Amino acid sequence: MMSLHPATQLFGQVVFIGLGLIGGSMAKRLRYELPQTRILACDKPEVLQLALEEGLIDEGLSSPTQAEVYAENTLVVLATHLNQSYAVMADICKAAPTDLQHPLQMMDLGSTKSTICRLAEQLSVQYDLELDFVGGHPMAGREISGFQNSRSDLFLDKLFMLTPCATTTEGFLNKLVQWLEDLKVRPHVMDVTLHDKTMSLVSHFPQFYAIALGNLLHRNDPETLLHYLGAGLDDQLRLMISPHNMWQDIFLDNKTHLESALEDFITILSEMKAQLAQSQSLQAWFDKSHDVHHIYQRLR
Repeated sequence: MMSLHPATQLFGQVVFIGLGLIGGSMAKRLRYELPQTRILACDKPEVLQLALEEGLIDEGLSSPTQAEVYAENTLVVLATHLNQSYAVMADICKAAPTDLQHPLQMMDLGSTKSTICRLAEQLSVQYDLELDFVGGHPMAGREISGFQNSRSDLFLDKLFMLTPCATTTEGFLNKLVQWLEDLKVRPHVMDVTLHDKTMSLVSHFPQFYAIALGNLLHRNDPETLLHYLGAGLDDQLRLMISPHNMWQDIFLDNKTHLESALEDFITILSEMKAQLAQSQSLQAWFDKSHDVHHIYQRLR
């Protein structure tokens, strides 16, 4: 008998709830690195048809609560927008067989973690369910969405945050770490609250800033301005077309930390505005910014 790759025995079956940019890219990474894994997915019929035609998935599901989701040695990956993930998680837990003899193993791929980890803890108690849940957050993405834009290399060698919660067992967390390493991504375990505060500064605020900059340009004749844009604007322009429905959920879900980041930024802007004509003060601002870039270069 042909032996399975060791990592396929960690999760013999993986069910993706959502095959958009993130879920689709994760599924393609899995199919590329661990081709013997059985991959199932739940999404719109036209998306499932494309995934089946590509040989990406073995079976499409019409509902996230079908029996296959509760099979032993299965990992359920929630890869929808945040609010949808909360609803789907609740539906899956509510529909779980009362005689389930093994843990329900689940991970999400969202950008914030506090809410979904609290929900996992609540659902585990509410339905008396052995829910082994870990928050997951791949630190990669694109400004465009949809399965058609997913890529097998999107997460290659990228950081993948894992945030355990009260329902997480050490065994499941260790399995996830090993599984992700086999997918050639870089898992990093992090506290839930620290994750959301960190993301507010390094991910959510930059997106917020890009939208604010877009509105500033919009007020000042962009048809003329963009004839003269410099290279420094390119990354911001890329972020300006990020999907509203996805980012609105993220901004609202991480509102407290994002507001704190914005307050700090407003303070910095006010101080810089007041010191605009003072060369020594400007030098200090540049020095601090250069320090950050040096740290970035060292950590690369």
